Amino acid sequence: MSRHANAGRKLSRNTSHRKALLDNLVRAVILQESIRTTTPKAKEARKLVERVITKARQGTLAARRVVHKTVRDQAALARLFETIAPRFKERPGGYTRIIHVDNRVGDNAPMSILELVIREEKPEAEKKPASEKKSPEKKSPKVTGEDKGSGEKKPAKEKKAKKEQDETKR
Repeated sequence: MSRHANAGRKLSRNTSHRKALLDNLVRAVILQESIRTTTPKAKEARKLVERVITKARQGTLAARRVVHKTVRDQAALARLFETIAPRFKERPGGYTRIIHVDNRVGDNAPMSILELVIREEKPEAEKKPASEKKSPEKKSPKVTGEDKGSGEKKPAKEKKAKKEQDETKR
């Protein structure tokens, strides 16, 4: 018997388990835009992610229903159609990349990062000059008699004396 028309890896799972695994990987890629998994799983999930994004680019209700068969998560579906698909509107394919990383420590399995090629631009925080980073207000003032009631930490001697008083009362 030949393996004609039997494409894809079995990933040591039965059909339903394999389908659930790949659907969950696709959902994770859509929500997080980057996942770390074993290389064979990443290669299989990449096929599904590419198909789902290609279908989502159409933006129709019919396409949404077809993609819903795989994604099965309303948040991921909304993110796919509202943010990810428009990002790849002009791109003819190749929406993901696989980056090989070190093998897993426990069983030496080959690991990879599966991520979208065009990442979401996150607004970067404004960088302050080094002189403004350290503010003089953060330095704690010296403890004086007037400051004791304002929530300052008590010196160790006072704590010890109070602890001894509590023990003698018992």
